[in-house]
Order: sequence, then structure tokens, then C-alpha cells
Amino acid sequence: MTGRSPKYLLVSIYFLSLCLLILAPPDAVAEGFQITSFMGYRMGGQFEEAGTGVELDVAEEATYGIVIDMDVSPGKQYEFFYSYQSSRLTSGGTVDPNALIDMDVEYFQFGGRDYWDKGAARTFIVGSIGATHFDLQSSGLGAETRFSISAGGGVELAVSERVGIRLEGRGFATFFDGEGSFFCDSSSGCVILVSTEVFLQFEVGAGLTFKF
Repeated sequence: MTGRSPKYLLVSIYFLSLCLLILAPPDAVAEGFQITSFMGYRMGGQFEEAGTGVELDVAEEATYGIVIDMDVSPGKQYEFFYSYQSSRLTSGGTVDPNALIDMDVEYFQFGGRDYWDKGAARTFIVGSIGATHFDLQSSGLGAETRFSISAGGGVELAVSERVGIRLEGRGFATFFDGEGSFFCDSSSGCVILVSTEVFLQFEVGAGLTFKF
């Protein structure tokens, strides 16, 4: 894959979180703020090429990301969610070979999380709105950003007062305005003409949560 890797960002987040945990006094630690860095696996994602009817699939690949949560009331949190996938388009038919190249898919989501119970294992549900960013790894082609929503749930396991493990599954729906252009530039025209209205993906992941 030629896509940029977020691993350096995640390592930096881990390092910063560990420093804050070491330096923060015990009475400053609260449930009010959490950072989770995670690894996962994303499935699904399909476009229908308008001119030929050929289906273009986003290959299943690993994901990396971060989640930031902040308490607003008991059992409820605001949440920012970011997830990155370096993948590629694949097809079983004959299409423009320029379309079968590496592609990054990123989700930027803002929403909320509700806990169903308390204790060492806390189940939760999440919902959010935001944007999906598609980036073909080919020079001269513009990236595309579309409105999206997500929903899911999982469980958070307490390791200590400051550290937890987050297990989660989340579905994403990205919306297109029916038949239209996708990945175009002034010189080569449009690489894909899609007749897709909703682009669906599903992701499962596990992460380490630091509480402040």
C-alpha cells in the first residue's frame, strides 16, 4: 500500500497519555476525559459503476484510529471518533484499470455514547454524524468527502482506575446523491461514475483507554 500510515500519530498519543498518567496527581484523575487508541478490521464498501454496472469493492483491511470521550452527565459522553483504512478498489469485471488502485478511507465522526450499566465491564451504545474522506493514491486525482453517520456498541473493561480495554463494533453509512461523478480532474476526466446512493461499511476494533 502507498497510503500514509497513522502509526506515528498513535504512538505519539500513547506516549503523551502515559506521560499525563504518570504526572497527574491521583486526585486529578476522573472519569471526565478518556482517550482510546485502537486497531480494528473494516469490511464492506461497494460502488456501482454507472456506465457499465460493474461493482467495485473496497478490499477488507486493518484500521487504526483514536476515540476521545468527555462526560456530560452520568452514563453519557460526547465523543469524537477517527478511523483510517488503507485499502484498494477491486473488481470482478472489466473496468478502467486506473480505477483499480490504492485508496484510503477515513471517518471523522462526532456524537455521543451511553452506558447501559456500571462496574468493571460496562456495555455501551454509540451514535454519531460526520464525514467520510476517500483518497485515491494517484497523482492528479482529487479526494472526495461525503456526509456519513455511524452507530454501534461494545463493552469497556476496567484494567485499573486509569486504564481500560474497549471492544466495539460500528457500522457506517456514507451518502451520495445518486448517479454522479467520483474522483475527477481536469486532465483525465472522471475515474469512476457511480450510481451508488449509500456506501456501507462495518468495523470491529479493540483499543486501550486512558482515563484522566
